[in-house]
Amino acid sequence: MRINRKHFIIRSAAGAACLSAGSILPGFITGVSNSDRDIRSHNNVNQGSFGCTGSGHIKKTPELLPDKIAGMTLEELRDDYRNRIFNQYLPFWEKGGYDSDLGGFMCELDDDGRVVIDEKYIWYQARGIWVYSFLYNNFGREGKFLDIAGKSRDFMVKNMYLGNGVWRESVDRQGNPVKSMVSQGSSNDIYGALFSAAGLIELYKANGNRDDLTIALDSVRASAEAYESPDYEGIVVPGINRKGLRTIGHSFMFVWILGNLLSFLNDRNLKELQDEHINHILNDFWNPEYGISNENLYHDYSRLPGYESTMYSGHYLETLWMVLQEALRRHDAGLFETVKMRIRRLIGMTWDYVFEGMGTEEYYVFSGEGKCQGPDFSIKVMWAHTELLIATMMILEHTGEMWALEWYERGREYCLRTMANTGTGVWRQAVDRYGNDMKRPEISIYRKDNFHQIRYMMMNCLSLERMIRNRRRPGKI
Repeated sequence: MRINRKHFIIRSAAGAACLSAGSILPGFITGVSNSDRDIRSHNNVNQGSFGCTGSGHIKKTPELLPDKIAGMTLEELRDDYRNRIFNQYLPFWEKGGYDSDLGGFMCELDDDGRVVIDEKYIWYQARGIWVYSFLYNNFGREGKFLDIAGKSRDFMVKNMYLGNGVWRESVDRQGNPVKSMVSQGSSNDIYGALFSAAGLIELYKANGNRDDLTIALDSVRASAEAYESPDYEGIVVPGINRKGLRTIGHSFMFVWILGNLLSFLNDRNLKELQDEHINHILNDFWNPEYGISNENLYHDYSRLPGYESTMYSGHYLETLWMVLQEALRRHDAGLFETVKMRIRRLIGMTWDYVFEGMGTEEYYVFSGEGKCQGPDFSIKVMWAHTELLIATMMILEHTGEMWALEWYERGREYCLRTMANTGTGVWRQAVDRYGNDMKRPEISIYRKDNFHQIRYMMMNCLSLERMIRNRRRPGKI
């Protein structure tokens, strides 16, 4: 089942005024239980909502969550995160990464905060706007955070928005167009537009500016339209000479962004678009033959030859917690259970049981020329470990299951030991298998992350706040 693209595009073009009510047909996402071999091996499977697995053997949720996590009380761990956020991480960005004169963010910085490359890349601007808007919305509504988000929004929209939901990839500090030196993707992909939509939606929740919502909706519309074209050139896979390729990263962006929109907009077409991408994640990218998820597919969502037995582990983990979050928003226990079990399987099969840490890059079902069977431990990136800490904390908060606690504590200890010990408050980008500092391929040694680390710390802090407020009773699914 596919959304009528023309109908979606026309409806979305109306921007913030498009508030039509409606609901999708139940059971839109189907067939998950028939392909979930990992779950079937542990549970008696029943069809639940969205065709996801319900189980007759799901552990009974404990009455109370653990009173300690990582050796600290919930209050102590919450305060530890608040200290890391407000006394370590954010002050670093005020040294130069945030442009207090013109607005916007520069992420190529020395360890003292000095700007090394003054390029303002679209991902950095949009992510920064999301971060400071989220800070304002969830941590005391401090005017300083809204000012930073608003000033950066003005810079981004003035200098990078080309209209009709399309964005310029990069500008210099003053806002002049430049060829990117720091780009992480293709200049033809839709990530920049989708990140921009994410930032503007979160900012709209803070200031109520309808222009921000309209631009965000136009960006979602334009991205969906571009992605559906068989001539889409945003995804390039070595050895595959074909346009219109699919990638799980685009699907998780749609799921994440639309979940935030649907938390305050009742729009049938946006919901159908989100359902379509949840379906792709659960059923199309998922390869039941090997119990993994493939990163890229052909335009019709069929498998790429030579890539059927390969998984990009870190991206898949990020994808899963976003679907898990959406399951919570919908109170869909069947969807939650399916995704929870896939998270558990993924962490277990990609962990380095000798030196600790997750194999965040490619996972190979089979060995071959230049690759070993299993996870690649040659580099372990920081951002993917933050996704592990988001996913396991989310599961722990709502189930109290001990495996989630154990993986959370193990992952946190590894991160603090190998990635957090920079003295700056901003974690290093990657380490080798032994935990030594390592440069990420094609990424500058000066790159500082203004998104993944702070997103994880904020989300963990809010989870702990809820656990304390609920007196350690598990959150409702």
